[in-house]
Amino acid sequence: MKRIIIFFVLSVTGWCTSYDPFLLDTQLTLLPKIAMLNKNIAFPHSKSPIKILIAYESNDEDTALICSKILMNKFNGVLNGHPIIITTLLFDKLDGSTSYHLIYALKASLSQLKKVHNTGGSSSTITALYDADKLTDAGILLSIRMERVPVILINSKTLRENRISFPDSLLEITRII
Repeated sequence: MKRIIIFFVLSVTGWCTSYDPFLLDTQLTLLPKIAMLNKNIAFPHSKSPIKILIAYESNDEDTALICSKILMNKFNGVLNGHPIIITTLLFDKLDGSTSYHLIYALKASLSQLKKVHNTGGSSSTITALYDADKLTDAGILLSIRMERVPVILINSKTLRENRISFPDSLLEITRII
């Protein structure tokens, strides 16, 4: 039922043709949970918020806002006991001055994806993107592709460079590229 409602909302807002609602919903469900599996994630105290950034192009502002609402509704504002803070920001405004636990990029050019990578820096920030075909182009860490089942893709080079550590059980079910 939720998928039907999401599809209807996406259709009404006019961007269903450029984004696959099922893929978007799957990514918004799995990526924050995967980010929480990062062994290097640090919280100053037990109730520190999880900071998620959704980066977008100017013509995707509505999409970014809907993604933000979907995330808040999906997790009821809390993930693994931590409140969620979601920020939406244009690619042009990314500057690295604020740290995030997860940066999710909507459709983007190569130069915009490099900005996402640089904003995440060499910290333990998990970077992910909608378009799995561009995963290795700009140093983004994660994406999810739909085949017969959802396939989690991890960029091995970025995993090594950023010294991100996931449990072996996650790495066993992912496709390392």
